[in-house]
Amino acid sequence: IAAIALGIGVDDTIHFLSHYNENANKLRNKRKASLKTLPIVARPMLFSTIALSAGFILFALSEMESQVLFGTFTAFTLLVCLAIDMTYLPSVVMETGLITVWDYVGLKFDEQFIEGIDLFQNMTVREAKIASLMAYTEDLEKGTLLFTQGEIGDEMYVVLSGSISIFLEKNGKRTDLVRLEKGNTFGEMGLFRKAERSASAEAAEKTRLLVVNRDCLEPLKKRNPKIAAKLFLNLANRLQSSLKETDERLLTQKEFDLTSLEAKLNANENLEQTEISIEPAEFWEKLGKKWRRIIMSYCESHSIMSGKKITKIKAKKGDYFFITSGEVAIESTVSAKSETFSVGYCWTRKDFDLIGEFSLCTGNADSAARAIARKDSTLLQFTETELLSLAQHEPRIAVQFLEDLVCILSDQLAIADKRLQDH
Repeated sequence: IAAIALGIGVDDTIHFLSHYNENANKLRNKRKASLKTLPIVARPMLFSTIALSAGFILFALSEMESQVLFGTFTAFTLLVCLAIDMTYLPSVVMETGLITVWDYVGLKFDEQFIEGIDLFQNMTVREAKIASLMAYTEDLEKGTLLFTQGEIGDEMYVVLSGSISIFLEKNGKRTDLVRLEKGNTFGEMGLFRKAERSASAEAAEKTRLLVVNRDCLEPLKKRNPKIAAKLFLNLANRLQSSLKETDERLLTQKEFDLTSLEAKLNANENLEQTEISIEPAEFWEKLGKKWRRIIMSYCESHSIMSGKKITKIKAKKGDYFFITSGEVAIESTVSAKSETFSVGYCWTRKDFDLIGEFSLCTGNADSAARAIARKDSTLLQFTETELLSLAQHEPRIAVQFLEDLVCILSDQLAIADKRLQDH
């Protein structure tokens, strides 16, 4: 009975998982893939099981008790297998996804390969494989359009092979902006903010992409928080670099007269209120006292007196600064006697906010900006090494903290992009 039931049940399971895997790669949503697969395989599973059960139940007419028991129990077991395949199996794959040994072995990842992928920095080969298998892959032929300008996006992409061309199209005229080669990550704003695509993207050659969305991030956070924390840290580094580039472009824009400065700053404050998706103070409060205490043990605290320029703190790549009390202004380094100010003249940070613009303040004479404490302030400095240590020892705390860090950086980058477009 066990051998027969196992053979039939496993056969139905294999059919379901085969169709599910195909639909999951197309739809990139586990729930939708499971719901679409069920109607496809339900009819053949139902008919074959009922036919076999009906055949075995005929043994109940036998005069031999052993045959009666054999037929009855086999028919009952097959019906139970059918019920499990129709109810429990779709629910399981909907929640956990499907990763096979063949999928894991089939990924041709090595240390040299993952070193060239932004998203996999500080990961081992095993961690990079697990992160990839929780996401989806998409193969594009040359010239295939991935998304268009103005389209609402909710996915992020990593170029595993080939290249992607990013371009703008206006009045029928195409302007190529950049060509993204293997290892580049793009589309982060769509993943965390469901924002409009600022440009179009198409495959410049035969290309393979890793597609990351919320549907694959949530299971990764629950089952592999250490890997998820490293992934969020890499995303944060990527967003910080983009924010610095955007802010530097702001500071090199055409200068405005002092008479228009006040109106500009008021407009920027209103812009921040409309673009923010997560309040920094709420983010810290949500962590709770215990988690905040643990997080703060992995950073360095700096106390700055009111009116002092922050010159002794050197910002390195991968460093993040939060203000826990007081108020800090990041100002473009324009002469105090000048009658004009750059478009990106000033950012004011307070109330547990992330000072994303601190990377502009190198402390050198040619620094793009300077940081000044407007009130007695306390800053927390997180280095990449300390954040990786937090991910190693407290992965569940780290993944929540770093995910919120990515969301705050996404907000600040969206605001910077908007300010740049407006001027």
